Amino acid sequence: MSMVRTHDMMSAVPDTVSSLKAALRGRGIFPGKRLGQSFLLDQNVLRSIVETAGICDRDIVLEIGTGAGSLTKHLGDRARKVLSVEIDRRLCDLSRAALDSCENVHIVNMDVLRSKAVIDPVIEGRLQEWLEGESGSVLKVVSNLPYCISTPAIIALLEGGLPVTLMVLTLQKEIVARLVAEPGTKEYGVLSVIAQLFSEIHVVRTLPAGVFWPAPQVESAVVTLNVDKEKAHRTAPDYKLLSTIVRTVFQSRRKTLLNSLLMLDLPSIDREVLPGVFKKLGIEPRLRGEALDLDEFVALSREISSLIH
Repeated sequence: MSMVRTHDMMSAVPDTVSSLKAALRGRGIFPGKRLGQSFLLDQNVLRSIVETAGICDRDIVLEIGTGAGSLTKHLGDRARKVLSVEIDRRLCDLSRAALDSCENVHIVNMDVLRSKAVIDPVIEGRLQEWLEGESGSVLKVVSNLPYCISTPAIIALLEGGLPVTLMVLTLQKEIVARLVAEPGTKEYGVLSVIAQLFSEIHVVRTLPAGVFWPAPQVESAVVTLNVDKEKAHRTAPDYKLLSTIVRTVFQSRRKTLLNSLLMLDLPSIDREVLPGVFKKLGIEPRLRGEALDLDEFVALSREISSLIH
């Protein structure tokens, strides 16, 4: 398979603050806080992210937030194909021009999310088509993920139909704290439970604000999610019910677990039945749901599923 590598375009992609400022200024672009636009330019960090992801020529990569194409360039050097999604039309035009000679990189100007928790079908369809057409290919997500969509994008990728095997993400440390949070902590929530069900999470390194321009007001970290969707669905066969329980519990943090579950208004599940369910599972009914760990949420969803089906 012939692939155009990008050594000839290294100078076209901004790799210093001065070259980035010049490129943006030439197109009348000013980084916007609303879209979480902060550009990662440190070449050593960019190379380490690609190394962490183990990108090779069997990999199909989804990047969310092309920016000026700095990470995209490094991904294109190694991957079989890269689909990079950028919501800002002007940045999309800039990165397309910079990466024009890289035939395995495809940059699209759109919002990656069709709705708050659904990957746009156009993006999903393109990736599925590539996976079916490229024998032995593997789908990975590698991204300096825009902070404003980090949580819904991660959940959409985990819950959706794309066969993602690995995510290597640069995230605000607050989001990383939620990913790895333990029960009963203020960071523990829907993202924690879903991410821990679908993946093994590892914090690779923290990043100082100085490796970005403009420097963000928060610290960042690189995190890996080794995804196993088949295992997740074997663990929680009625995932829709589990998801509903988890979301209801964390939307009513101040309520006891008993009262949170009554809000679901499920058939055969009432104030008389639930105490027996809790006793069987060894769960204190007056606990708040946020005290349950992943295994307890799974056991609870399995027991309730057996009663309503």
